[in-house]
Amino acid sequence: MPLVPVLLLALAASPEADQHRLDAPLPPRPSALTSDTPTAARELGTPTTLFVNFDGVELGSCTPSNSKRNCHWYNTEKPFPPFSGTTQTKVSVLQAMRRDAADYGIRITGQRPPDSEDYTMVIYGGTEAEYGALGSAPPGDCLDQLPNQIAFAHVDGELNDWINGGATTALHEAAHSWGLDHIETEHAIMFPTGNNEPTAFLGECSRVVEDVALTPGEASCPDLNTELCGDPNAQQARATLEHLFGGPYVDVTPPTIELSEPHDGQYFQAPAEFEVVLDIRDDLHPQVYDAAFWLGDDPKPESKPFVEDHFSVTQLPIGTWEFHVEMVDEAGHSARLDFTIEVGEDPPPEPESEGGCAVGAGRARGVSGLGSLVVLLLGLVARRRRPR
Repeated sequence: MPLVPVLLLALAASPEADQHRLDAPLPPRPSALTSDTPTAARELGTPTTLFVNFDGVELGSCTPSNSKRNCHWYNTEKPFPPFSGTTQTKVSVLQAMRRDAADYGIRITGQRPPDSEDYTMVIYGGTEAEYGALGSAPPGDCLDQLPNQIAFAHVDGELNDWINGGATTALHEAAHSWGLDHIETEHAIMFPTGNNEPTAFLGECSRVVEDVALTPGEASCPDLNTELCGDPNAQQARATLEHLFGGPYVDVTPPTIELSEPHDGQYFQAPAEFEVVLDIRDDLHPQVYDAAFWLGDDPKPESKPFVEDHFSVTQLPIGTWEFHVEMVDEAGHSARLDFTIEVGEDPPPEPESEGGCAVGAGRARGVSGLGSLVVLLLGLVARRRRPR
């Protein structure tokens, strides 16, 4: 079963080596707005969730910002469209972020958590040209005592294929919302400028700065800096993040798969063509799954990397077809989905409106326009068919 190869992670430096400003100037914070859902201060040393929103959003107005209510005190003038990059790029950015945050209790996901959980949201949308920098975030929240804030990564447009730079920007802005400041050391995530080269959170104390000219500044958390570095204005990012969120996040949750389109048992006229659309849920979705797709009593094939949520079926002949899907997440947890499709000579019955009049026409073809063709079952249907 052929699969489109996926980009797992771009570790090499980009030819684009020019430095880009990471943080846009912020407007004055309004004093009259308040959030309609105040949140309790988070307990230090416990894990957190970082939701990278590639899907677009329209923000209302509140202060402080609130990820659960999609409101902020700036960047509310127009909606953020969905990120224009590929699914492979999204997965690679998340992988690079998880690599850089692997030592801390930070769950990084592209799937919005339920309202029962606290989470920081980074809106991954808009362009550097539109907003004047690669991103921005509300500063000064020492020890992340406002856990549901919203930050921004403006890495779309000409930069939408950035992997390392996208990961750096998203983590840099999230870290501002957790109380970390700019530092003077290059190639660090909290340096005030960046490009598409790999960066990291530093394990050494570094001077806090207030601008891209590296002017010495005052830190948001002087007491913690004094404890960790012996200097109120020197920051040690790795120790700070461990203090905030504890040790590494451990994925113990298996994925779930449900069938979105077509429905189980759906009938098509031969030769059937349709998209199989999957609703995949996992605490680290999207990611690279090891996936296997097969029919009926055929042996399960070797798993292949899979990052999409759909695959195409073409030229499916007459018969009753049993489909099997098995997916294993990056932590080794698996999920399986089984469903049946009926294919016959006759067209499917015309759907009826509420008044009893027929609506629509033609052969059912499933869902279209979903992007890259990921899986073809042409080779399988020629080998295994059960007549009706």
